[in-house]
Amino acid sequence: MEVAPGVHRLDYAIGAKPMAGYIIAGDHLTVVDTGLPNTPEEIYLPAIRSLGRSEDDVRLVVITHADADHIGGNHAARDLFRNAMFLCHHNDARWASDPAVIMAERYDGFAGYGIRYDQSVFDMLASWMGPPAPMDILIHGGERLRRSEDDWLTVVHVPGHTPGHICLYNPEERYAIIGDAIFGRSQVDTAGGWSAPPPYLSVSDYRYTIQTLESLSPDLLLTCHYPVMRGDQVREFLDASRKFVTLADELARDLVVGATGFVELETAVARANERLGPFAFPDDAQFAMLAHLNRMVDQGLAERTVNDGKVVWTKVGTK
Repeated sequence: MEVAPGVHRLDYAIGAKPMAGYIIAGDHLTVVDTGLPNTPEEIYLPAIRSLGRSEDDVRLVVITHADADHIGGNHAARDLFRNAMFLCHHNDARWASDPAVIMAERYDGFAGYGIRYDQSVFDMLASWMGPPAPMDILIHGGERLRRSEDDWLTVVHVPGHTPGHICLYNPEERYAIIGDAIFGRSQVDTAGGWSAPPPYLSVSDYRYTIQTLESLSPDLLLTCHYPVMRGDQVREFLDASRKFVTLADELARDLVVGATGFVELETAVARANERLGPFAFPDDAQFAMLAHLNRMVDQGLAERTVNDGKVVWTKVGTK
């Protein structure tokens, strides 16, 4: 489906998880994210041929951020799109290039807090990613990518969900391809139900991204897991994203200020599901709640310590 001049959205799903990839057509083709190992051949290639183009016309693969369902097809895409250069932000390059690194550092990065996904989740994530595939171009944000003639896309750094998340913004047509930069009040399933909490690593970065997208004021917002949004829908999604941050911050503050002992991340995740959800997969609250509890430390309201081998938080002044 062409959603903007030269921008083709490809909707598919991973089970109940909605997915969207993008092909930007111009003098050459640009593919945005690679999905799973089978996505390049099963999703992108038929769409490319339906445009009367070939896989050799793909000259650029843009990775919006490092997550399994966005980088899992990198190796397969390298084999298929042999003329393409692979591009991502330098802050996400290690995760985007090697599934073993992202598995250890992103998905299994909570062991020190006493939390790990069930093995079935690790197995699922591993199945979503192919062999390692290096990036060719590392960027910082602010670069411009040419689509055709005088039609350019601006790369915008929108961190929070990951340190190196980027979006592509066209100031003339007023659209932004934002990947997973923001999540409203919840991730959603194919039926529109709340599936999991918004996963971001830094409160300040995520708020910065919300403000950045507001300042761009796109008429058309193109994500990878939500329907196409236009006009008021864009503003409502931005407002909902900010609302979640506010509520999560209030929850973290209440947990710390009201604590008479240790605050564990596992407890914060459970409370997040009760107060901010409910979510079908509440475990993903570990990302945001860790970010908000650490923010309490930065604000001088909490202290980090270790209890029973786990990192925990206490109210400042608690003995």
